[in-house]
Amino acid sequence: MHVKTRTDRRVRIERWPVPDGSPTLAKLAVVGVLDGESVSDLCDATAAVMASGSRHLRLDLAGVTSCDNAGLYTLLGVQSALRSMRGSLTLVRPSLPVHSGLRAAGLHLRLVIAPPGSVM
Repeated sequence: MHVKTRTDRRVRIERWPVPDGSPTLAKLAVVGVLDGESVSDLCDATAAVMASGSRHLRLDLAGVTSCDNAGLYTLLGVQSALRSMRGSLTLVRPSLPVHSGLRAAGLHLRLVIAPPGSVM
């Protein structure tokens, strides 16, 4: 079960519930195109998560249909912002476009990607 937090025609960011007793964990899913026009939605959602006190973010990318360099490097920026709060970012189920882009840019070495089969 998920709860939508923001929707537009290019990308949808969904906030997923976390287990009780996990006040610093947040789960978001990105669905659609993650590019220069839509990364502000991810940044806004991440800022809201951080403002609520969450420092650890699991980001499900299985629904991303297209991802450009702006999207990829925004993930790096999100990780940096969370680390500045002693938090972490874990990418879960990156779609083929995300996975291919991360490898091509060498970002798979700098970002934490959950092992295949991991769930939110």
